[in-house]
Amino acid sequence: MKTTTFTSTISPQLLTWMTEYATETKQTRRIVLENALTAYRTDETRKQMQADFKRASQDTETLNLAEWGMEDYLDIVNS
Repeated sequence: MKTTTFTSTISPQLLTWMTEYATETKQTRRIVLENALTAYRTDETRKQMQADFKRASQDTETLNLAEWGMEDYLDIVNS
């Protein structure tokens, strides 16, 4: 994977924790940071999808379309 270098600031306490955690788990700080960002992105995507599904569940047109699709699904499963 191609990487890019960037510079940022971080609190000394968080940097200390990250360094200690990386040492304990035999990982680089880069890997710890990448894993944290990946987990954060996954969590944010999940939150967005939940909000989208909640909004869609309140839309009668979307609800009707989903229910119509379920009838087709049941027909296929039961045949």
